[in-house]
Amino acid sequence: MKTNYRILSVILVMLFTVAVWGQSANKNLRSKPVKKINDISNLLGKPVYESTVDSLNTKVWIITQKTNKSIKKTTVGAVMGKMKDKDAVKDAEVKEAIATGTHYFIFDVTNILTKKEIADTSAKVAVVSPSKKMSSVYLQPMMNHFGGGITLNEKGEYLFTINLNVGAGYRTSQFKYKFR
Repeated sequence: MKTNYRILSVILVMLFTVAVWGQSANKNLRSKPVKKINDISNLLGKPVYESTVDSLNTKVWIITQKTNKSIKKTTVGAVMGKMKDKDAVKDAEVKEAIATGTHYFIFDVTNILTKKEIADTSAKVAVVSPSKKMSSVYLQPMMNHFGGGITLNEKGEYLFTINLNVGAGYRTSQFKYKFR
């Protein structure tokens, strides 16, 4: 009986020793986080507006059309360009909605419980300029966000009101953005 415990003890000591030696060999390995190609946050950085209400995380980026065109030359833009829709008319409408205006408005909505983008929704943004002129844009659904061209041609503070239709309900959020 004592012999069995000794043999078991020797085997366990050998296994732990091998395990410790194996761990020390991996110290020089470096791993990098994988970036999702279609994740807009990785490409654009910090949003100009972010909010979390009722398990919905919303983020907004406002970029110039020049920046938008340069993004299309990246891998994300290449993936977006290869996406084909069955309806060619809708494809032309989407391209026109993206290219209009001086800036591109990007709206991303994610369910924080499931970490997935919201499906079956529509979005509209109303813009009030510093001179109190009002305009609105229906945002087109893209790969994993909504987008549309807006015009910011006055310097000052703009008021944005986003209306999101989620299923049978509406979510509205407002924020101010200073354009210089």
